[in-house]
Amino acid sequence: MGGTNYRSFGRRGGAFMLGDVIELTSNLWVVVGDLPADIPNAVVYRQDDRLYLMDTGAGPTIRASIIQVLQKMGPVQSFTLLNSHAHVDHVSNNDVIHMTQASETYHYLSEAGLALLDPVSSFADQFCWLSTYYDPAKGFQAHRVRWRFLGALRDILTVFIGERRALRMVFSIYLRKFQPLRPSLETIRTYESSPSQSLAIAGVPWKGWVLGENDVWVLEARGHSPDEVLFYLPQHRMLYTGDLTFPLFPTFPNSDGMRTRDVLRNCNAMADAGAISLLVDGHHHQVYRGKQEVVAFLGTLLTEHEHFQAVLRKILEEHDGLTVSEVYFHLRQLQEDPVVQHYLSLEFPHLPMPLQQIIAVSLVQMGYETKGPRRKKRFYRPSRMSN
Repeated sequence: MGGTNYRSFGRRGGAFMLGDVIELTSNLWVVVGDLPADIPNAVVYRQDDRLYLMDTGAGPTIRASIIQVLQKMGPVQSFTLLNSHAHVDHVSNNDVIHMTQASETYHYLSEAGLALLDPVSSFADQFCWLSTYYDPAKGFQAHRVRWRFLGALRDILTVFIGERRALRMVFSIYLRKFQPLRPSLETIRTYESSPSQSLAIAGVPWKGWVLGENDVWVLEARGHSPDEVLFYLPQHRMLYTGDLTFPLFPTFPNSDGMRTRDVLRNCNAMADAGAISLLVDGHHHQVYRGKQEVVAFLGTLLTEHEHFQAVLRKILEEHDGLTVSEVYFHLRQLQEDPVVQHYLSLEFPHLPMPLQQIIAVSLVQMGYETKGPRRKKRFYRPSRMSN
């Protein structure tokens, strides 16, 4: 899968840096994000006197570039900010909506994302869930001293204030890298404030909304997060997938792996029918152009995911009743498997999360049952548990 090697937008070879602005067409731009800093790309699209911004990233560098692009656009009739979902790395610069030269401004986020706009609380909830199955602080194979320290701090604080409040304090420290957090709560209107429509692209059915004069189609996804949407630009047959095409999934406890697979298959069907000429996402430094590249990219995501789940099943068939760390140990013995090798190469610090997180969420969603104390749960095949 080519995206993780940071191949450049629009040209082969040279790499772009955080905040670079890449012109895809005369009215379509990508503002480049960065991994492992976990800053996603943003997309700017102008159609006549209507200007659209899809996601805003986090931090001052991409913020300055977004503002520069918006100012270069000059006065417009309307400016619309669209968030693909409410994760902190996609919404922290939302207040750029106040810096546009527009007679009318609009800002949309899915209703399910409103609760996620408190990232400290949201992450505390998700890591409380993960802590049911394994110790997340011990899942990081890199920077172990730092993560062990955070784990020890969490445990000390837990004695006095409880685990959830302790995790809130830990994530207050961790999330400083995204500050200042400016999600612009006062400007948000939910997509669901208007009735959704039944839509079809190349015969592929969707539920969603059409904005402007058929400018942007907002497509419900709900896989990577409960509020996730995709953006389709009919003029360019461009699909912006946000974090749907994040290579490791299901990523978080509130991710839906089955839904992600279904939506990826729908996107693949669209591409195979010729309805996607350009595909951009949140965390790859590449635009996928044309049917062959897009189908190959989406197909690889699905194939590798399905293979990885098959590997997990095989490990638990051969060693029933393993902890997450033991499953990870057995995975590391299979590095001759190209998919396993690829997944191991993607985990923290190359991507924000460790592979043990993906293992825990995957096994629960695959239907494995657990037994044992908190943070040390053992995963069993359902038939074993029922005996």
